[in-house]
Amino acid sequence: MTTSPDILRVFLCGAQSTGKTTLLNDLRKRVNIHGEPEVARKVIKNMGLTRDDLDYTKKPEVYEDLQLRILDAQCETERRNAEAGRHYIADRGLDPVVYAGVYLGQDAKKRLLETQQAKECIERYQKSLVFVLTPHQECIEDDGFRQMGNLEELERFTVAMTTVLEENNIPFTLIEELDRQKRVQIVRKKILEIRPDLGGKD
Repeated sequence: MTTSPDILRVFLCGAQSTGKTTLLNDLRKRVNIHGEPEVARKVIKNMGLTRDDLDYTKKPEVYEDLQLRILDAQCETERRNAEAGRHYIADRGLDPVVYAGVYLGQDAKKRLLETQQAKECIERYQKSLVFVLTPHQECIEDDGFRQMGNLEELERFTVAMTTVLEENNIPFTLIEELDRQKRVQIVRKKILEIRPDLGGKD
């Protein structure tokens, strides 16, 4: 796998209900970079899973297989952008690995990290802009599909995410701001430091 230094990759990571999709949509208006929507929902739909199927306490094997499939779909999306030579922002990073570790344990996390997909993604992320969004009570809402998490659970996920990134030598920026415009400014500033020509509208 080759990682082109000419392609700017931006990954928005974090637990569910942290505003990743909202930030991605806001950034589309401020930078000239292709936005990749979250792949998880599409994978879940294609697998025909129900909300009950996503309960890791009842069906841990289904939950782990789901994370692997999400990682695989994400990796394929990243390959497609690389082949097209396209800059992009993705609404997800090593999240499947973290979900496996947080909800299924370290053995599940290790199994995902040992896959070729994870190794390929990690190599890309080491040369990308990675942001981790922290959770806020104001952002937590039931999407009617996935299992809900409380603030403490989402904070635990954030710690697990930053730990995985650090363990794999992936630089990242923590976004603790709740204000949408301030979040956009943080990401946009980092993008312009590398590629000022991608600034879009001020």
